[in-house]
Amino acid sequence: MQMFENLPWYGYVILAIAIASYAIRYFKIGKKEYDAPVKTKAKFRKSPNSDLNQEQLFGLALYTPIAEWWKANTNTLSFLTAKDVKPYLEGWGIDTVEGYWDLTEYFMKDGRRWYFDFIQGMIENEPQEKWDELMDQKFGSNERAHRYLKTLSSGEALNSLKQKGIILFDSELKLGVAGYDATVLVGQARKAYTGNLISEEEAWKVINFAKALALQHFSSWEVFGKSFALGFAIDMSANSSTYKEEVLHLYKQVLESPDSPWNTIKWP
Repeated sequence: MQMFENLPWYGYVILAIAIASYAIRYFKIGKKEYDAPVKTKAKFRKSPNSDLNQEQLFGLALYTPIAEWWKANTNTLSFLTAKDVKPYLEGWGIDTVEGYWDLTEYFMKDGRRWYFDFIQGMIENEPQEKWDELMDQKFGSNERAHRYLKTLSSGEALNSLKQKGIILFDSELKLGVAGYDATVLVGQARKAYTGNLISEEEAWKVINFAKALALQHFSSWEVFGKSFALGFAIDMSANSSTYKEEVLHLYKQVLESPDSPWNTIKWP
């Protein structure tokens, strides 16, 4: 510190300005890196050979944030190639016709709504000392259910989404996760069709169900998107953190870009 003791008064001013400038620059860089943890840019790819109508394009658009992560076209039922989707189908246990329909029927009937609606309602309405008993009665030792309880009761997912500017108010938890369930249904139908597990007609039936689910619960892309983001953030396990951050980064572009299907296709 002795090197600073004999500075003239203006030397201290210059030193203070230099430190402040560095701090501001450091903060800006840090904030930029937080806002954009990866440099993925949404492209909204389109096939020139698409002949889909607006209703079909609307259904596909429900999956846009995740489709962008995959770098898939936004205007085709097919999804990359059968080779590309095979690891995904195997990972979800839907690489057989039976496996696909078992999971699809689950997402149609219950989905992640089954977890979220019960657990969030319990947190809001029941004393904490009753949670273990109620969880055991409803879910037993279901690992995902207990992870949902931990995430929702701690506010972990909500606070993360608020920091990113995706969710603004605690009350938006009321939106639920039907948007996420609809998104999963669309994505898995596209991949199952591409993997030759289901027919084109079957794929559109599932996508139309997802579309009806979204329209039943939401009145705009913005509100639908918040439900998707909430469900996605809660459902992803800790070892999927990089993937989660990348998709949420793309989600913000999907919501804001004028080229996004969410801004070129009207919500009915």
